[in-house]
Order: sequence, then structure tokens, then C-alpha cells
Amino acid sequence: MTHSVAIIPLLWLAASVVLDIGGTALLKMADGFRKRLLGISGLGCILTSFATLSQAIKGMDLSVAYALWGGVGLVATAVLGWLLFHQRIALIGWLGMALIVAGVAALNLG
Repeated sequence: MTHSVAIIPLLWLAASVVLDIGGTALLKMADGFRKRLLGISGLGCILTSFATLSQAIKGMDLSVAYALWGGVGLVATAVLGWLLFHQRIALIGWLGMALIVAGVAALNLG
């Protein structure tokens, strides 16, 4: 597959990342499934995230799609945890996330 990516796979990938982040946040809010509806909703979002990821990889390289999905998802989830749940991220954590972003960029350039 070539390095040019059509817009539709990118939209599928963006939806997958948003669903993954949202699902993870819902699982946190479910408080160990004490709030079952939030927990079930979180699991539904995560399962749907994998379904949309499978659509994305039809039109783009698996390595690029998975790196973007994982990298963006990880960084966005960490920032969301910091903003919504007041979870501390140490300087080394921020540096680690910068390395993830750099790695994803390098993979896309290569």
C-alpha cells in the first residue's frame, strides 16, 4: 500500500480514537462497574472502536493506523485523565508522551 491515505480511512480512524478515549473515560467513571450503565457503555464504545479501526485499516497501512490509534489514544487518554480526573502526570510522563508523538510522526514519515 502506498503512503497516500484517502480521507475515509482517516475518518474511520478518528472515530475509532474518539470511541476508545470515550470508552476508557466511561470505564473510569463506572467505578469498577458499580455504575453498570456507564461500564456497559464504556465497553460498547471500546468494542465499536475496534470495529471502526477495522474499517480504517482497509484503506491504510496497518502499522500507520495502529500507531496513530495507539499513540493518539494514549496521549489523549492521559491528558483527559489529567483534566477530568485530576490525575497527576509527572514531567517524565509528559516527556514519554512527547516520545510517543515523535515515534508516530517518524513512522508516518518513513
